[in-house]
Amino acid sequence: MEDDRKAISQRVEAQLGVRPPVGLLDVWTGVRPVDEGDVYVYGPDEIAERNLAYEVSEAAPGLLLIGSDGGGDGLFVATNDRDPEVFLIGLGAVGTSDGRRAGRLSVLVAEGFRSIDSTEDARPEAADGPIDVLVTRRPGVKAVVEMRKLFHLSLPISAFTAADAEFPMVLLTEVYNAKYGEAINQVNLRYRCLAVRSHVGAQRSRRPTQIAKL
Repeated sequence: MEDDRKAISQRVEAQLGVRPPVGLLDVWTGVRPVDEGDVYVYGPDEIAERNLAYEVSEAAPGLLLIGSDGGGDGLFVATNDRDPEVFLIGLGAVGTSDGRRAGRLSVLVAEGFRSIDSTEDARPEAADGPIDVLVTRRPGVKAVVEMRKLFHLSLPISAFTAADAEFPMVLLTEVYNAKYGEAINQVNLRYRCLAVRSHVGAQRSRRPTQIAKL
């Protein structure tokens, strides 16, 4: 078992440049299984791919994405802590939000992540809190085509790609994560150009453009 843990740790560290926390090794080697529920902890063979896909090292230096809560939030830990605090951060808002604390990794692992799964109804975005969706940088044509399809937008591509288009730009306002969270994650997985913020008390962007209100 110790040999297996060491080999897994070395393999992941070679891929990510980060030594995985002890709690993750406990999950990966079956010492502490994750209880049935929506929480998903990435395995040692997929964690590097997930962090690369969300550009975590660039968007949120010092953090490591270790899983998801099944509702649009990623599970993030600090890379310099052997028993790190776990933060829930929207996968569409990596680098733009500090997220919320979920507890120490060792504690969450010991309880099978049940406390995270049980807080699903308490998520401010997923419950009844409206959000705004913003385009944070000029997207390419492929990204625009996909966003038009996923968000049912009618504006021309030039609204996003014109030389005088300014960012951040409001894409959707006063909508709900429960409806659009999966689409936001899908776009960001490929193009990393969207962010979300709470609609309540949101500060308006410099010359924002309201593209749709659904």
